[in-house]
Amino acid sequence: MVRDKPLYEKVIKVKGGAPEIQFQVTTEMLPNAAVEAVLVRQGKPISELEPGSLENLAKIGLTPFNINLEDQYLQVQVNSQKAELEPGSQQTLDLTLTDSKNQPLRGQLTVMVVNDSVLQLNNYRPPNLVETVYAEQPISTRFSDNRPAVILSQMASSLAKGWGFGGGLSTATANTRIRKDFQALAFYQGSIITNNQGKATVNFKLPDDLTTWRVMVVATDGNHKFGSSETTFMTTQALISNPILPQFARPGDRILAGLSITNLTGEKGKLNITGTVNGGIQFSPGNANQQTLKTNAEAGTNAYRFPILVKQAGEAQVKFTTEFNGKSDGFEVPLPVKTFDVNEQVIESGRTTNSVTIPLNISKKVVPDFGGLDINLASTLIPQLTASAQQVFNQEKWPFLEPAVSELIIAANMQILGKKYGQNFSNLQLPERAKTALANIEELQQEDGGIVAYPGSRVSSPFLSAYTGEALAQAQNAGFSVNSELINSLKTYLTQGVNDPLKYDFCSDEVCKNQIRLNALIALDKLGEKRSDFLDDILQNFDKFDQVTQIKLVRYLSQFPQWKQEYNTLFEQVQKQIYVTGRTATLNLPPEYDWLNSATTIQSQGLGLLLTKNPQSTTVDKLVESLLNLRRDGTWGGSYDNAQALTALTAYSQTEATPPNFNVAINLGDQTLGETQFKGYKDSNFSLNIPMSELPKGENNLILEQSNQGKLNYWVAYRYRLEGNQPGRLNGLRITRTIRPANEDKVLKTIDLNSPKDLLKVTPGQVFDIGLDIITDRPVNQVMITDPLPAGFEAIDASFKTSNLALEAQKSSWQINYQTVHNDRIIAYSDRLEPGIYQLHYLVRSVTPGEYLWPGAEAKLQHTPEQFGRSASTTLLVSKP
Repeated sequence: MVRDKPLYEKVIKVKGGAPEIQFQVTTEMLPNAAVEAVLVRQGKPISELEPGSLENLAKIGLTPFNINLEDQYLQVQVNSQKAELEPGSQQTLDLTLTDSKNQPLRGQLTVMVVNDSVLQLNNYRPPNLVETVYAEQPISTRFSDNRPAVILSQMASSLAKGWGFGGGLSTATANTRIRKDFQALAFYQGSIITNNQGKATVNFKLPDDLTTWRVMVVATDGNHKFGSSETTFMTTQALISNPILPQFARPGDRILAGLSITNLTGEKGKLNITGTVNGGIQFSPGNANQQTLKTNAEAGTNAYRFPILVKQAGEAQVKFTTEFNGKSDGFEVPLPVKTFDVNEQVIESGRTTNSVTIPLNISKKVVPDFGGLDINLASTLIPQLTASAQQVFNQEKWPFLEPAVSELIIAANMQILGKKYGQNFSNLQLPERAKTALANIEELQQEDGGIVAYPGSRVSSPFLSAYTGEALAQAQNAGFSVNSELINSLKTYLTQGVNDPLKYDFCSDEVCKNQIRLNALIALDKLGEKRSDFLDDILQNFDKFDQVTQIKLVRYLSQFPQWKQEYNTLFEQVQKQIYVTGRTATLNLPPEYDWLNSATTIQSQGLGLLLTKNPQSTTVDKLVESLLNLRRDGTWGGSYDNAQALTALTAYSQTEATPPNFNVAINLGDQTLGETQFKGYKDSNFSLNIPMSELPKGENNLILEQSNQGKLNYWVAYRYRLEGNQPGRLNGLRITRTIRPANEDKVLKTIDLNSPKDLLKVTPGQVFDIGLDIITDRPVNQVMITDPLPAGFEAIDASFKTSNLALEAQKSSWQINYQTVHNDRIIAYSDRLEPGIYQLHYLVRSVTPGEYLWPGAEAKLQHTPEQFGRSASTTLLVSKP
């Protein structure tokens, strides 16, 4: 008996033309095996036979067979004691487990109770474990082969299944129970043991959803036998109220929101509705937090609406209670109020030993309750670093590798710096940032141990994988917890890159091959595996490398005594490329630009190189000045450049001498805003925030005046938003938005650089095709596309099983590599766009009536975000038909 190996064998002598052989079928033969017979002739010696009379000495026969799996199935019965019950009440499930012969069995059950409407989105059901465990296996045999058996194990899917939403339970005022605990997963227990009679009972409290709940049970007896079952029950009541709200809102939105009431009592009478809102939203007109409506109750389902004005960002709460003939219902749900995406900021920053004068012009047309003036002063570089780190952390999140790795590096650097100087960076939430970044990295790791650049890609990136290795090492140095399996798998991938870089299809020349080797060697070194092999090959390509790779190679050589001569020679060669003036020192730019070889990266790597050679050199301070001067609006642009700059400046900060004591006075016009005294590292930071409403309108000078000759590091940000819809921007890219009815070519509205003069008016329940045209006049790489949704639109996710297949968005350009749907925006990504026009399409449905702000769509380059295009913002009006 064979499958991938012999399962049973026996040697017997047979006679005649049809011998019968019996064998015992065992569990190791499940679910299929094969009978293999090798017949060897026995008789007179071959020397005594007539030549040619014997055709074969042996013959082989093989026939497969399948084994009935019915005995491997367990019988599971699940009964809910109540088929219908009210939300928030107790439910009891009775469970029974028997074997294939209906005999009671002691075993283990996994029970989950899930909102059936959520399950319908993807038709999820637990797998059939008998079919999974006893999947048919291929039959393979080999003769005269001594190679060991190879067992291939499939990597577990990284797709997590689960649900999560909701809060706690509480009792509302009077006798009305307020429903607020809304959850898709009502109950889950991974191990419930039945008694010797195969019985078990489960009790749990239900959430507040009014829905059908599906109970799904998976069973095992511990001996590779499995079973499953499911049932349903409902939560309902005679008087039902449900919210009519958008998924989110923005300040300035005017929502005609409220609730739907279903009256199943069959009675008539007076209906009392009380609404309460808080957290930045108010009923309009009157700006009240509570409104009451008294009306006659009607049978069936009817909607009751209240005008709501959204005033401030944050998490608002909406609560409604309904009373009718002694019956009542109520709910309380959150309404996220998101900040308006388009705002402007002006940032001044630098280092000086003199007083600083910064002119400000506060327009009368700015929104009074948004923005203001942020002032951060220090006697060290720390506020320069924290301000840039905060801006990176606050950027829109994309599920890509590089931003996650860069954020991990920034968090690790700030954590190391904070420990060294006793600084409190709690506002940056560094451990949480690191944990999120590490989770994103793990999701992108492939079976080969490498990391892909973005979801959906199947080819690991050798350069980004090496960058990830450096980040993981820095995270460990900072004390963050890093999954050892993640590191070990990545080290295997990097080792393969060192030994065989030609395995990558895009890498066919010596320069590319040795670039991959060098980056992998550096990452392995950071992870604790120092290697000097292949350095001869890498050095032979030094003159052909880009400037960043040259600097990295020189830094790597510095730790090997046997390469000291080569290190000194190449260090002098790199040093000659530094252009030194009275205040700054700058490395010359390379002839070709890419994001891994940007001016910020070159300056950062050069600073790191000089710090390893001579931290006290005057050129080091000048390199720092040049690096700080590369910032625009207080940051170095993309997350990668910020990570490179902050890594270099963190290393530099640890070489600085203790700062002297000095005073700084802060004046705006004729007002004194504050005064602070810096005392070494103990009191080295000062922050001040003045909201927009308290800033004087018109032209004034902000003056930072020192009393002693200390080195003042300052970072001043003025943030504002102008009233009304804003025009678009064209900074290297252009993007326009068109709105069409689904499955039609007629264009309802086109939004380009200028704000439309009239509103876009639609009615609820319609489906529209939103199209974006991304226009570039030159080749561009790593293009990030964001289209914010107005709160009156909900994007349609076509991947859901409940999607209407009759409605389809127009085809997007194939160059758009990645696209995903969020409740408040659509994001997309392209590796590269040649000069031309590219389309992105998706479907939306109009929902809650109201008047909504609609920010402009934006396309920008991932690593040089100052190159971008944005369409104008406009207003959407969803009106009742």
